[in-house]
Amino acid sequence: MGDKIRIVLVSDLHGSEIAYAKLANIPKMFKADVVVLNGDLTGKALMPIIKLKTGDYTANVFGEVKKFGENKLSEILRDAKNSGYYPYIVSESEYDELINNKNKARDVLVKLMIESFTEWMKKVEERYRQSNVKLFYFPGNDDPHEFVDNIRKLDGDVLIYGDERIIEINGHLLLGFGYSNPTPWHTERELPEDVLKERLIRLFNSVDQSKMPRLLAAIHVPPYGTNIDLAPKLTPDLRPVTAGGEVVMDHAGSLAVKEVLENYCPAAGLHGHIHESPGIDYVQCKQGRRIPVVNAGSEYMVGALKLAYLIFEDGKLKDKIFMRG
Repeated sequence: MGDKIRIVLVSDLHGSEIAYAKLANIPKMFKADVVVLNGDLTGKALMPIIKLKTGDYTANVFGEVKKFGENKLSEILRDAKNSGYYPYIVSESEYDELINNKNKARDVLVKLMIESFTEWMKKVEERYRQSNVKLFYFPGNDDPHEFVDNIRKLDGDVLIYGDERIIEINGHLLLGFGYSNPTPWHTERELPEDVLKERLIRLFNSVDQSKMPRLLAAIHVPPYGTNIDLAPKLTPDLRPVTAGGEVVMDHAGSLAVKEVLENYCPAAGLHGHIHESPGIDYVQCKQGRRIPVVNAGSEYMVGALKLAYLIFEDGKLKDKIFMRG
């Protein structure tokens, strides 16, 4: 038997506390060497909860303005955190300041992102260390730059920061890259395809070419034109296009990622980014062989953790299990 590596691939947890709790428990479920947390670590938005002078609270809860008492507060906080929001209790005057000062609102949001992620990583580190499992983590296109600058500091022997980095484990190389091609939402860590390609080439060129057949390329965005990059097609105002009562799907992956995988032919591509298209497909290399590309998918909004359990031996994918927990 040759060199074997057991990987659990997860992605796009978007700040969901229940999803992070399940991430922390992965070593109880699987005998793994490394868990790859493939980008988009943070939630989408701040949820101000206004404490009124009457002692009650009011908040926009998932699109509906609600008024509630102290007895409902813990439930609202829990549901918000599990859905990837950052609840923040404020007075009426503090709320007015947030509305009128976008920089302050962003500062508060990023602070809560950092605090929440750091707290969960402490739990992950403790539990993974007990099971001799490593977490290879890196940000995605949605994660703010200030957040990224802070989470680099968590890098160590169990928590391994992987963006634009390559590590060796169990006779295999693991490459991380968290940027994406442009999206309709104009997120912070997007790059034009030509720049994306240039940065990926620089990273792949740093690998000893004789080790390329054992390189596992963990790239947040999947290759264009595959079964794992299909997302809802959107109108200019970001509404899903429908036909015959069904949502029209379109390819949203990266041409640069596809070209780099075709040219360098690593052992596999490990991806995320497109929540709706978990599964496996194959990219045809110019060297004549096909390589598997895998997307774990994401259902963070309902607190589900989607994952792919992958076993590689001597650079070959020997087994795979897709799960939703």
